[in-house]
Amino acid sequence: MAFGLVNCRNLLDKSENHDLVCSSPEKEAQTLRWLPFIAAIAAVTTATPFAWDKSLGTFLFLISLYLPAVALVCVGLCIWAGDERKSPRARSIVISLVVMLTLIGGTFWALPRVKDKFRFLAWSYAHNDALRGFADKDSVMLAWESWGMAGMENDAYLVSNPSDNLAEDGGASEWLRHVGSNCEIVTSKRMRRGIYVVTTYNCPLQ
Repeated sequence: MAFGLVNCRNLLDKSENHDLVCSSPEKEAQTLRWLPFIAAIAAVTTATPFAWDKSLGTFLFLISLYLPAVALVCVGLCIWAGDERKSPRARSIVISLVVMLTLIGGTFWALPRVKDKFRFLAWSYAHNDALRGFADKDSVMLAWESWGMAGMENDAYLVSNPSDNLAEDGGASEWLRHVGSNCEIVTSKRMRRGIYVVTTYNCPLQ
């Protein structure tokens, strides 16, 4: 009888040890399931200020500190994934690396294309009176943004164009004649009917 009890206890101990051994990889993998989310948040929050601002200081900070730091993090994640290649944790590490690079690249690609729209929506909400005041004449409403260095400056302006033809052939030259400027408009971006953001190179409108 005692021998039977001892055997039962041994079987139970082996069963518990087996469950621990089998569950340990799953628990180990679960410890890094949060890593891709942290990588995504860090990528977007750190890349957004650099993608938003075009100033020379921001550009110098980007190439001298931010990009080297991203490269070091990528190298660290690759080494870590290599060390953990036989562990379920390696998958979370590799996913985190891919997510981080994808979101950083996507932020730098997408944000410059949409930021003027977002900024104009916020500005127009608080300046409806100013918009109405410029609704019937071609004019420069305000300096919007500038970047570059002395002798290589780009200046962007929020402008009104009631005829809404500034982006059409001949529309830019007609608008410049109405505002009394001989500058060349490099790019123009329509915010809404009659309102544009125009950019000049080395030729301020104001």
